[in-house]
Amino acid sequence: MACIASVSFTIHLNGQKSPYFKGARGLKQGDPLSPLLFVLLLEYLLRLLHRSSVHKRFKFHLNGNKLRLNHLMFADDLILFCKAETVSLKLMMDALQCFNSTSGLKADMAKSQIVFGGRSEHLKV
Repeated sequence: MACIASVSFTIHLNGQKSPYFKGARGLKQGDPLSPLLFVLLLEYLLRLLHRSSVHKRFKFHLNGNKLRLNHLMFADDLILFCKAETVSLKLMMDALQCFNSTSGLKADMAKSQIVFGGRSEHLKV
């Protein structure tokens, strides 16, 4: 926390250096500490997803069952896989909700989508 809370900045403008001023809102995009914190947060999310997948009532997607695959990640994109059953979907959503309440990070639902294969309409609601 000392690295985040004790940061001060100065600006060079037209060859003149401003006085130092304290950062007031935490890390900014481009901060050298940001990638490390992002990786640590994603490690936490992966552990939550793993905990969901070892639950006795969780069912993997048919094609991911052999590998016990429940997610794929690339940069800041995440694909979740499970059998389209209420219990499995709830376990995945509980993991995402726990991540949100702990980290403050939340999926942008406007940019998200869910795909069901061969399931009845009541699960899609």
